[in-house]
Amino acid sequence: MAMENSPPSPHFLFVVSGIQGHINPARRLATSLMTSSTPAAVRVTFSVPVSAHRLMFPSLTSPDEETVDDAGVTYIPHSDGFDDGYNQEVHGTSTYKSRTQAAGTETLAAIVAALAARGRPATRIVYTFLVVWVPAVARELGIPAAIYWIQPAAVFAVYYHYFHGHDAALAACATSDGDDDHAVVRLPGMPPLRSDELPSPVSITSPAHRHYLLLDMLRDLFRDIDELRPTVLVNTFDALEHDALRAVPELEILAVGPVVPDDGESSQSNTDIFRRDGDANASSYMDWLDTKPARSVIYVSFGTILTMSERQVEEMRRGLEATGRPYLWVSRHDAAAVSEKGMVVEWCDQVRVLSHEAVGCFVTHCGWNSALESVTRGVPMVAVPQWTDQPTVAWLVGERMGAGVRARVDGEGVVERGELRRCVELAMSTDGDGDGVRAQAEQWRKRAEEAVAVGGSSERNLRAFALGP
Repeated sequence: MAMENSPPSPHFLFVVSGIQGHINPARRLATSLMTSSTPAAVRVTFSVPVSAHRLMFPSLTSPDEETVDDAGVTYIPHSDGFDDGYNQEVHGTSTYKSRTQAAGTETLAAIVAALAARGRPATRIVYTFLVVWVPAVARELGIPAAIYWIQPAAVFAVYYHYFHGHDAALAACATSDGDDDHAVVRLPGMPPLRSDELPSPVSITSPAHRHYLLLDMLRDLFRDIDELRPTVLVNTFDALEHDALRAVPELEILAVGPVVPDDGESSQSNTDIFRRDGDANASSYMDWLDTKPARSVIYVSFGTILTMSERQVEEMRRGLEATGRPYLWVSRHDAAAVSEKGMVVEWCDQVRVLSHEAVGCFVTHCGWNSALESVTRGVPMVAVPQWTDQPTVAWLVGERMGAGVRARVDGEGVVERGELRRCVELAMSTDGDGDGVRAQAEQWRKRAEEAVAVGGSSERNLRAFALGP
């Protein structure tokens, strides 16, 4: 009888948008929960939209077939109303929220019911920030919820304050030209932030803006956060964002990162849902790196979403050539004109590359996943942020950590060849300020390692969360 009345084992149901930059950190956290040091066995079920599930597991006989990975995480897809994939140019944005909410609510509720019928009820729902309809489902079903914030804590704090009375000040700062009194904003619990250090959505002032849907979804997200007060798990660590993690005292915010693969080998919790041209050439670029001296190679990648202008591609190519250093460049552009010093691939295993001793710096768009992978490998960065959280990530990399150099852009938002060369030389130099950048990168590698080690601040937070509410 005592066993019949005992609470169910912890069972975390992850609900994640079908974007690679969301799937990867969420899969890694799910795997970490499975292996956390807890008295009871932890179960994890992972749900992405059918379209993403199909790309993650292309060998399944049915696009909605359930599967289990080597870590024991179960994958059951939900529908977001776009089972063949969402394309903004084709589908538009006017009905996106209502369509995803209707399909997602119905299919997620069915997943929860099916799990309960198997004797495996979900005890906590963990969601990422673009599936804004999930909190309502959790509330309706009476299941505690937690949000996994896959961007810096500083970005979460900026958004929170934006939706709590600081929207006008943030918009004025973000849209200023940097030369007036509005070029700096001061938020509760945060250091002053310049206009070019703010996440781009706070600059959106009109529903006609092409990215207004993102701001609108963030508004929904923070409205539900106010109502539900979920635990906020952040892919960061206390030594890096001590102030930002405490800038919203109304909420329980826990650093659980950096949540990155453990080593340079391909991780089972890493997903690439794009075409892997580089798979067939993995041995070639790794063999090429093997021929290069330690810390000599410039690694360049701007993620899976950003499309560079033709002028930026040309300036990048000429700037890399001007350094006289070998470089490995991940680019979907035709780069046949590069010299023998450079190698250009359409895809590579970024973690393996950053772990290679030949890599001396990383020219990056400052996506948070990429930045954390670089931090945990002690690789100095050249920051070339574009939008969303990337300007704030560049601030963390350059101003807070001193582990990178932020590149200046011209009036068209392009990093010119001379500026790229200057930043690369500063990041890779072995004396003066350059030595400081490299030394800081190594110091932050150690701090990140300490946070996730047994007894570290992030490891303790994750273990406490795994025990349940």
